[in-house]
Amino acid sequence: MKSFTLLMVAIALAGVHIAALWTVFHPHVSPAYQAFYIDGTQSDWITNHYVATPEQGMEFKRWGLPNWVAATFGLAVHEGWGRWTDGDVARTPAIVFAQPLTGPRCVEFEAGAAPWLKGKNFSVRMDGESQTLRFAGPEPHTYRAGFSLTQPAERLEFLMPGNLPRLSEMEKRSLDNRRVGLGLVRLRILPGTCSTSVEELGKN
Repeated sequence: MKSFTLLMVAIALAGVHIAALWTVFHPHVSPAYQAFYIDGTQSDWITNHYVATPEQGMEFKRWGLPNWVAATFGLAVHEGWGRWTDGDVARTPAIVFAQPLTGPRCVEFEAGAAPWLKGKNFSVRMDGESQTLRFAGPEPHTYRAGFSLTQPAERLEFLMPGNLPRLSEMEKRSLDNRRVGLGLVRLRILPGTCSTSVEELGKN
């Protein structure tokens, strides 16, 4: 009888340990929670939101997110001028919308780039549509990319070249190990097609 009781206790304890391990490897959390705390791909979690529309845009140096943005992926911490995309945070930097966008849109953003990327191509993607642009250089430039958005788009993605080097590999005596690409300053999403009256820098 005593042996049977000990066996039952051992089985129960084994069950508890198995359940605990299952919970660790299959956590029941929201996608945003998992992205920030577990995967490390999301840069902002339960952040303050400020009032702005997609047309008014997003200032990357500002703490918090405009209320039309639900989350960001693949962005480094805020700096006095804006934020870098960082390939170590997420391979594909992205801005997730609070509400899907539809209809013709013009994505206008001001950004610099890591010096070693000048002249190389990158892409901007929404709802499966992508526009190829060219890195203009380290000084901030205005880029524009137009999208038809016949289906609702939930995010804006920046597709960087593969195998981005670390800053420490490219700059002597640098201790910064980020894999930077675009230095984002500000961004707007305007209704309609992109204006031809403003130079569309970097467009192929």
